[in-house]
Amino acid sequence: MILARYSQDVVEGVLKDPQAIIARDEHAFKFYGSLGGKVVNYWFTRDVEYHFAVVVDFPDAEAAHAAVLTGYSTGAFTEGKLIPLASADEMVGALKRAAPAVDLFYPPTEPQDASA
Repeated sequence: MILARYSQDVVEGVLKDPQAIIARDEHAFKFYGSLGGKVVNYWFTRDVEYHFAVVVDFPDAEAAHAAVLTGYSTGAFTEGKLIPLASADEMVGALKRAAPAVDLFYPPTEPQDASA
């Protein structure tokens, strides 16, 4: 999932022509597709931190990273977050993989006082 904030220029442009936001969306679908991604869904947020959230099914983490870097490099975004999401099956796999490590992991303890 990508959360991002449009640059001031983009916001000014869509304020002058609100229908331009639809053209931007169509362009974004093509852009993500060029990196092997497929838009699952997207929303505009009512938050001042981010302007939109888009869930894109990318083939790998590198493609997702490329998408965010491109957005920054063009000046379309000023801030963003790339949040990897996991399906239920992926979560079950991660939990199964983590189970054996539970017996090996322990939280750090406070250092023992050498003078005692």
